[in-house]
Amino acid sequence: MSNPLQTTSILTVILWTKVFVTNIGLGGAKQNAGGRAPEDTYQKPKDEVSGEDAANLDRSQRIVNNDLENIPITMIMAAGSAVVIHLVGSTNGYDLSLAHTVLYSIFVAARFGHSITYARGLSIGRSLVWLVGVLASFGIGINGAIASYRLPAW
Repeated sequence: MSNPLQTTSILTVILWTKVFVTNIGLGGAKQNAGGRAPEDTYQKPKDEVSGEDAANLDRSQRIVNNDLENIPITMIMAAGSAVVIHLVGSTNGYDLSLAHTVLYSIFVAARFGHSITYARGLSIGRSLVWLVGVLASFGIGINGAIASYRLPAW
């Protein structure tokens, strides 16, 4: 049986590292498109910004926005579910810990895939990995809810 607290902690650090790297990429895109704060004099002047630079900034911002719309709530659900599943353990022959680990791993992989396909402009691939991630997110929540009904009465 996997330990849901350990796997959730590890996967959350991996996912948050991905968010950090994506945000660094957004900072670079802003620098190249003159989109940083006015006091950041090292950025490219607005009159030297190409259409490609502007498009890269827009794409980078959309990737970060999508991460902000999907990752924090799933991290919260995963943490809450992990605690409840840890308290319940394995019951009725169904290992909620394993399901949690698999679902959260799928979510993390899907978020990496989403950012990669978005950055490469692969619309169908982006939509598919987004859908896989959303379904895994629902699975995490449902698995945690199932576990909550298996808690002993206090």
